Amino acid sequence: MSRQIQPEFHLPTEIYIKPGISRNSSEIVSKFGSRAVIITVASDFEIFQERLAEIYSFFKNMNIGCIIYDEIPADPSTEDIDAAVAFIKKTRCDLVIGFGGVQSINSAKAVALLSSNFIFCHEALESDRIFNAPTKLITMPAYPCFGFEISPLFFLKEIQQSTHKVYYDLNLYPIATIVDPELTFLIPEEKMIKTSLSSLALATESVISTMNNDVINTYALKSIDLIFRNLPVTYKEPGNIVPRNYLSTASVMSGIAFSVAFLSVSLAIALALSSKSTIDVDTAVALIIPHIMEFNLTTSPGKYVQMSKVMGEDVKDITVIEAAIKAVEAVRKLEIDIDFPQRLSSFNIVQNQFKGVAELANTYPFIKNTPRMLSKSEIETILIAAF
Repeated sequence: MSRQIQPEFHLPTEIYIKPGISRNSSEIVSKFGSRAVIITVASDFEIFQERLAEIYSFFKNMNIGCIIYDEIPADPSTEDIDAAVAFIKKTRCDLVIGFGGVQSINSAKAVALLSSNFIFCHEALESDRIFNAPTKLITMPAYPCFGFEISPLFFLKEIQQSTHKVYYDLNLYPIATIVDPELTFLIPEEKMIKTSLSSLALATESVISTMNNDVINTYALKSIDLIFRNLPVTYKEPGNIVPRNYLSTASVMSGIAFSVAFLSVSLAIALALSSKSTIDVDTAVALIIPHIMEFNLTTSPGKYVQMSKVMGEDVKDITVIEAAIKAVEAVRKLEIDIDFPQRLSSFNIVQNQFKGVAELANTYPFIKNTPRMLSKSEIETILIAAF
């Protein structure tokens, strides 16, 4: 995967965030195409099929041809994507829409790329070549997707090695993302919690990235602020739409920051853990982030102080290091307050897996912008500390 020179800020995506906006999706979509395929993994289709049927009827009323493709499994592989692409190429669609969670969004990005190229999915993941521009892509996250609803990259399980691999291309920015916080009422509360914590993880790492700049810093810090203010409210008041709207916004902001800052050791470790065990990616990201923050603390204390402030911590009359430590403590306290698991030992993972996890994590591209370089042994030490 080639790393392109990135601008300090580039966002070609129209962003719509509003409760009930999915009911206006046909008006938005009609600006970009007239033959759409909605990609959703089977587990998302089961949860959201009534809303998808409603969206389908809106499209029909706007004379937008629409097919809902729901034959991709919950944890898709490159082979599943190839099967979807073979079908979707026959539809001659001019628009791919990803609806649902991270796996649906990832699948839609892969389909958009491959439907305009003649290559198999596993070849794309292993290639450095430049491909034809993808089919126009719109994302409709049904809950916070920790930035993947807007970022120009996706991860998928490579069928032959059964490990998650990453594809990154600035052309994969969606032309629009339509975020309806009402949809989050349809998912389990724990899903809302851990994906919002994953948004927090990507935002905190964007702040300390060597690719960080003032624009990206603003988005990342605001994302942190929104999550700290609204995640506890969502936990205590699950029927309240207002904090859900802010958490959905925070996820998009986190994605904007991450797309340029391109640092997430937590995501790299999570992808490796998910490849080697049964833990899902968003749970692993959320669980590992306090340990990543602790590892990098002394390299960027001033940036940690910025995070402490937006987390609502009192940093007056204490040293910079003490103020920085408060950011790590605040994340741990937040996770405890919302009953999020603190240890990998709570899951079906054993320590003798950590060496393989560390070796795989070290291969992912977004651990390169960390202010403190990581070796495989240091990743393994982080995993042991989190166990």
